[in-house]
Amino acid sequence: MIIALLAVIALAAMSMLRKPDTPTKPDPILRAQGLVITDAQGHDRILIGAPVPASNDRTRKDDASDGIIFLGETGADRLAVGQLPTLHIDGKTYKRRGDDDNYGMTLYDPKGSERGGLASMGTGRVGLALDRATPPYEAIGLMIDDSENFAGMYINYGDPKARDSAIELGTDTNNVSIKLKDKDGHPRANLTLDGANKPAWRFDDATSAAKAAQDQKH
Repeated sequence: MIIALLAVIALAAMSMLRKPDTPTKPDPILRAQGLVITDAQGHDRILIGAPVPASNDRTRKDDASDGIIFLGETGADRLAVGQLPTLHIDGKTYKRRGDDDNYGMTLYDPKGSERGGLASMGTGRVGLALDRATPPYEAIGLMIDDSENFAGMYINYGDPKARDSAIELGTDTNNVSIKLKDKDGHPRANLTLDGANKPAWRFDDATSAAKAAQDQKH
């Protein structure tokens, strides 16, 4: 859908730039730093640029990333494609890992708070995440990390007091594991399969899990 929209925008812009003496032949290349698409009422709804053009209709004023920003009727960001804007939740901005070299797609709720996205990061990580509307926000994610040759998935508790994710599963070069953790971040059930294809189950009560976690620190 996005590719089709860009094609329509490009064709429309080129038709306006045709030379009078060649009315049927469009210019082969269109160069512009920015483009703004408005709705029938004249409100800015799509911002395209490197960086995106400033807009009085856009609620958010702190971001000028390279890409395409789709605005809702109220001016809130609803979709960003290209260089990822900094993390924006409830009107506040937070630093994102590898800020200037993350590219992908970001989804927002009607108020402009981030609700998820897909990113290829400059740190060598590719990920997909979906967020809750309330703390602790980040709910579920998929990740590939080149530095550790890791691919995995996590699901977080909805309790902001939880210290770690609820479920983790993943693989590296030789191992695969599934962990179920309590809200203190201690693994309570752990299934592993090593490079020799030897499976191992481990179950711990709260006391044993806490002791095992303490032993790992020493």
